[in-house]
Amino acid sequence: MSGEMTIAQSNEYQSFRSSVSQRKFVVDEDESKEWKVYDAGPRSVKCPLICFPPASGTADVFFRQILALTAVGYRVISVEYPTYWKIVEFCEGFRRLIDHLQLDKVHLFGASLGGFLAQKFAEYTYRSPRVASLILCNSFYDTTIFNQTNSAPT
Repeated sequence: MSGEMTIAQSNEYQSFRSSVSQRKFVVDEDESKEWKVYDAGPRSVKCPLICFPPASGTADVFFRQILALTAVGYRVISVEYPTYWKIVEFCEGFRRLIDHLQLDKVHLFGASLGGFLAQKFAEYTYRSPRVASLILCNSFYDTTIFNQTNSAPT
């Protein structure tokens, strides 16, 4: 096992980390709620693809997609969201983040929990739409099954 290379040691990941810096934003009154953001591609694009990682992932999990899509002119933003205990608080925080980034609308990609949050944000902003499209992977539409348990039944 000592001869195996990890993803973090790969040339591709090292290229990503050397060309796309991680930025941190606090958009809430609570200073502990810090958004970690990788923003790559032309800043003139005001309707980028925003990626929400799965429950056990971080924003850099999308490094391959960021490298490939920005190479052909797309703007891709990958976010790591702070802990919010209520959906409405998450939606307000994310709305403040996209306002801070001066974005008009967004295309949201979410995997697992990130997909659930993307759906909830689209639902939250339906009267004044901020979501141009949703791309969901292994997403939930309802998380009540997780109440009071550590896992979902098979």
